Amino acid sequence: MEAHQAAERLRELAHDHTVPGAQLTVHRAGESLSLAAGAVRAGGPEAVTTATGFAYGSVTKAFTATVVARLESDGDLELDDPVGEYLAEFDAATDEAISSVTLRNLLSHTAGLIADHEPDRAEDASLARYAASMATTGSLHEPGGFFSYSNSGYNILGRVIEAVTDMTWRQALGNLLLRPLAIQPLFLHGPQAPGRTLADCHTVRPGERVARPADLYVPPSWAPAAGLAGSADDLIALARLHLGTHPATAAAAGARGLAGTGVRVPAADAFGMADGWGPGLAHYASPEGDWLGHDGTVDGSTSHLRFHPASGTAVALTTNSTTGTLMWADVVDWLRERGIPVGDYRPVLPPQAPPGADLRALTGEFRNGDTYFAVRAHGDAGDGRGLRLSDGTGLVADLTLYDGLVFTARRADAEEAPYAGRFVLDPATGEAALMQLGGRSARRVAAL
Repeated sequence: MEAHQAAERLRELAHDHTVPGAQLTVHRAGESLSLAAGAVRAGGPEAVTTATGFAYGSVTKAFTATVVARLESDGDLELDDPVGEYLAEFDAATDEAISSVTLRNLLSHTAGLIADHEPDRAEDASLARYAASMATTGSLHEPGGFFSYSNSGYNILGRVIEAVTDMTWRQALGNLLLRPLAIQPLFLHGPQAPGRTLADCHTVRPGERVARPADLYVPPSWAPAAGLAGSADDLIALARLHLGTHPATAAAAGARGLAGTGVRVPAADAFGMADGWGPGLAHYASPEGDWLGHDGTVDGSTSHLRFHPASGTAVALTTNSTTGTLMWADVVDWLRERGIPVGDYRPVLPPQAPPGADLRALTGEFRNGDTYFAVRAHGDAGDGRGLRLSDGTGLVADLTLYDGLVFTARRADAEEAPYAGRFVLDPATGEAALMQLGGRSARRVAAL
């Protein structure tokens, strides 16, 4: 792949998707190609370089999981131990199911924890207080039952890291993983690394070609789930650690723990997000075998990491716009055309639901802890297929319903790739009992 052609294509895709700035790194056959395009802030003079930091969002979880893998290799913890063996805060658990959650459950999002717990003091960075607050919440299902994506679970893992290492999560991540990989730590909270720039975030409204600055909000107690920033090169360094080709592999992690992150957990049916999930990493199918990695989106910034254990190939993209998810799909297609078959989750949708369907069994209020969704009939066409989803944060999305109660949700307030989801009916009533959206499960609590 010619460097100048790849750089030109990156600039074209960023322009086509109204992405102010982006980085793309491809590591293949022992060689890395690192590219940067655009600006740190839309209309601003500062250019993105290969060292610029981008908010990683949920790709932070891959770093947290890697630290857990190292601690397992060192014999400091066991993944099938209940969390309560490490955290005194879980002594106060009021739900028996929460008391039996294991570290493996947390890593694979099969713990049954609510998705996005946020304590009353959102500015509080204490993971100990966060864990104590989480211990008093209710569970969605028995641990190990099925997949429900949970930021809360990874924040608990951050607290486990603190308890085992006697360091803060931030210190442990820096000392045990980032610095051995020659990554200069860049966090969303606290003092920033000197000499590193963090790209501004942007949102693009549907039908517009304007990237508007967006405020990035991640509670400090969510740092282990979404509080890290960095470059595409930094993501490739993490991938090479897992591939066993990074010079610091022996110092930063043990083979036993890292190998375990790539093993699928049978109960982790990550519908709407990936083709499967292991203890820390998502699985993305391809004809050449699964690629591993993670995606991240957060208030105007996106990141994508994929690596292929069989070939040693790794790809990372970072952007500073909500439209980065759409750009990623084009990057994947472009790389596939050039003989790099990047694994990506592209669910095959069934036929669209026929007009005239009775939507009353699907509409209602759905909850996952503090997260609230309302699904209402919507649309002037009167074809019986229109549903609109909203939540308490201002998010609005139009749902397109397909056979089998599968749907896609496209945001009405920001231009980004649609999410896939599905309704699960209660066999006793024939009405929706659960809504699964973007990997999260929410229970129907009221009809509308």
